[in-house]
Amino acid sequence: MGEIVRRAVLPDEAAALLSDEPDGAASNELHADLITCFIAGSRAILLRGLYPDRIGEAAFERALLVLGKWLGVPSIQSPNGELIARVEHNPDDVQARGTHSHDELQGHTDLHDILALACVRPAERGGESFLVPAHELHDCLLANHGEGMATLREGYYFGTNPVLQSDHPVSEDKVPVLFDGERKLVCWNGYFMRMAAQSRGEQLPDALARGLDHLRAAAMNLSERRTFMLREGDILFWHNWSWLHGRTAFQDQSNQRRRLLRLWLRTDLIDRPPILAQRGARIDADHRLTQSLGYRLP
Repeated sequence: MGEIVRRAVLPDEAAALLSDEPDGAASNELHADLITCFIAGSRAILLRGLYPDRIGEAAFERALLVLGKWLGVPSIQSPNGELIARVEHNPDDVQARGTHSHDELQGHTDLHDILALACVRPAERGGESFLVPAHELHDCLLANHGEGMATLREGYYFGTNPVLQSDHPVSEDKVPVLFDGERKLVCWNGYFMRMAAQSRGEQLPDALARGLDHLRAAAMNLSERRTFMLREGDILFWHNWSWLHGRTAFQDQSNQRRRLLRLWLRTDLIDRPPILAQRGARIDADHRLTQSLGYRLP
């Protein structure tokens, strides 16, 4: 339940993905394995066997999009309208959050149901990724900080990115951080919580802030044995609400600049609380609104 599935993309499957008819018989088993992983498996899978230095980055990007559409519906990632974003250090982006920063990213969730990262080039140094299973996080917090579970299950409001136009800059309801059930889920993004608190003119409640400190420390400890390097050509899909994800800081060299391709997917493959489905729908609406008003981001 808590291990990433690793699967090679076989040569005939790779050829099918790169063809004009990627959904043919040659790709049926790969298609089925992806679906099974998310419906009945660990909900995280690492694919190897496509190499952008051989097939070209454009073909690698198209293959990623084909795979993603088997699992869900891609969402645009900015008012610029791209379905696939380039995750790389961009010193000209003054906001430079995770997408364009080379700094460490602590464990967190994003806002869509399934995420993917495809490695075009690793960094010259650093940039290791990690996934922490939600159920391990729940167990660790319950064992060591059980008194704080109630406030994490209550959660807090979510805001939006202030550079986006929004009809609903703060969620109407609180979004739980931890969800109990047959499968434990997690929704933790400190950035959007802070944006909500700022919009509401208040600080995060003290009990919640303490609970999040415990969660952050637990995630950091759990991530130490779950760190791995995405190699050139690796494609990683995971269920956003079943795993925290993050990465270590990295350094580029002029001839070795880290570049990943990122995909956001909304999907009904996996049941999730309606309030989690709302997170993806809300940020999608903000991106579309900002796009319609003619705004563009770096």
